[in-house]
Amino acid sequence: MCLFYLLQIVMCTMPFIQYTSSEGEFTSASPFYMITILFGVVSGLTNEAILACVLCIFLVVIPTVGFFFCALDKERNVKNIVSILCCIAGVYLVLAVSKDAISLGAVIALLLYILIMILTSMAMVMRLSKEDEEKDKKELK
Repeated sequence: MCLFYLLQIVMCTMPFIQYTSSEGEFTSASPFYMITILFGVVSGLTNEAILACVLCIFLVVIPTVGFFFCALDKERNVKNIVSILCCIAGVYLVLAVSKDAISLGAVIALLLYILIMILTSMAMVMRLSKEDEEKDKKELK
């Protein structure tokens, strides 16, 4: 799952958002580009553009949190719960940021979040069944 979270972070370099520029051209932007717009010296941004830039920060933060929980929590089931919450929040943010037109990076990110959620659900069920099996062995002794 850590590998898929790293891929999610890499997906933030691909085009997520398609929009019409001030010159009337249809262009696309990645979340990293939107973050640089927010922290760069750009004047005249609308409130909607500022909100999209702030949401792009969370598109990078959410997979990072999921990665560290999956990498550092080996024994407990907390990583699975956090992973599912990160996937739900990630899907919501991808759809919120690219509400006008979804680009290739957003589609791949959505598919990866679905894959991570399936893997996390399987890991959670396996851990719970393993704990039940160990509990049954203790009762038999």
